[in-house]
Order: sequence, then structure tokens, then C-alpha cells
Amino acid sequence: MTAAETLSAVAFAGYGIVVVAGLAFTYYAVQNYAFDRLEGYDDFWGYLTYLGLAFAAFGALGLVLTVRDASVVRAFADVSLLVAIAFLTFALREVYFNSALAPSPDERAVSLDRVRRLEFGFVAVIAAEWLVVMLIDQPAVAAGVKAAGAVGFAAYGVAFSERLETLAHGTVLDTLRRHLLLVLVCATGVAVADALALVAPAAVADALALVAPAAVADGVFYVFLVLLGGLLVPPTVRLQQSVAGLT
Repeated sequence: MTAAETLSAVAFAGYGIVVVAGLAFTYYAVQNYAFDRLEGYDDFWGYLTYLGLAFAAFGALGLVLTVRDASVVRAFADVSLLVAIAFLTFALREVYFNSALAPSPDERAVSLDRVRRLEFGFVAVIAAEWLVVMLIDQPAVAAGVKAAGAVGFAAYGVAFSERLETLAHGTVLDTLRRHLLLVLVCATGVAVADALALVAPAAVADALALVAPAAVADGVFYVFLVLLGGLLVPPTVRLQQSVAGLT
């Protein structure tokens, strides 16, 4: 088996794991939404459902890419990943605003409903800009936009997660938050590594006497891809345990 065939097999396995984990995550998120007894967490379970679907779509489109590399398929796969990252950060934000640590509604400069509308608008703008750049055949610029958007959303989610460190440890939401934070970091790594494969200058490799940056970035991408599929499993199990406790 050649190196290319080996990488293709790794990519196929990684995307396949993401599809299965994403669908299982979605199923149990929907179950939690149906049985949830936590007041005010409907949007949280909804965000988890959307991010599970987005990860499953990313994995399914990635499987197509392992067979045939089409620019349109790649465009929608990358947008799916970006949307998944965005909904993941929104889920973390929901946990914060539903916690005792958040300011009261009267003390907030911006209402939660307005925050949600602004977030969705920002996602729509980023996705539209990225698709336009991709469809006019500027893959390097599109990859940069995707990576910048992913890092921005990740920073937003991490900021809220850090504020929740004082939550009671061992609770369903705290354990789920910690698992989701790892998924967020790994998904962002997938987006950034994919961008580096396109925009990393060859001069860097020459200066450091290393292999081409694109090859290094490709390897990092596959590592993060497989990790992403694996890291989706613990929160899925936690969601399943939550459903078992509610039924």
C-alpha cells in the first residue's frame, strides 16, 4: 500500500467515525430535548442537535471527498464544520447564561435573545462570504476565512467555558461541558490544519530543512480528524446516560 493509499484509508476511517458519532450524538441530544426537565435549556439541547447534524454532514461529505475531490463538495464540507463549531460555542454560551454565574437579565447590556440573533447573523455572513470566495475559485483565501472564523468562534466558546469552571463538578452539564470543550479545540484544529495545507509557504520548509508544510499540515489534519471522531464519543455517552436518568 502506497503512502497516498494509507492516508486515504485514514481519512475514510476518520470521516466515517465522525459520521457515526455525529448521528449518535444527534439522536441522544434529541432525546434529551424531549425528556429534559431543566427549565430554560431548550435552546441548549437544540444547539447540541444542530451541531451533531453538522458534524455528521461534515463526515458524510468528507467520505465523498475520499472518493472524488470536488470543489463544491469540499465547500459544503468546510461550511458544515464551521457551522458545527459555531453551534458548539453557542451551546457553551447557553450553559453560562442559564447558570448562577451569569448576570441577571436586568443587568445585561444586551438581552439574550438579541445575542442569539447576532450570533446567527454572524454565522450566516461568515458562511456566505466563505462560499462566495470558494465558488469563485480562491481556495487559499477561503481556507483562511474558514480558519479565522473557526478560531474566532472557538475563542468565544472557550471564554464562556472558562467562566463556568466554578460550577459543581460531576454534574451532567459540567461533565458535558468539559467533553464539548475538547471537541471544540479538536474541530478548530481540523479547520486550521486544513487551511495551513493551502496557505503555508514552501519557504518555511526550506528554511527549516523540513518536508513541505502542506505535507505536515495534511498529517496534522488527519490526526485531528481521527481525534474529533473519538472525542465525540464521550459526550455522546454522557448524553445517553442523561437520557437513561430521565426515563
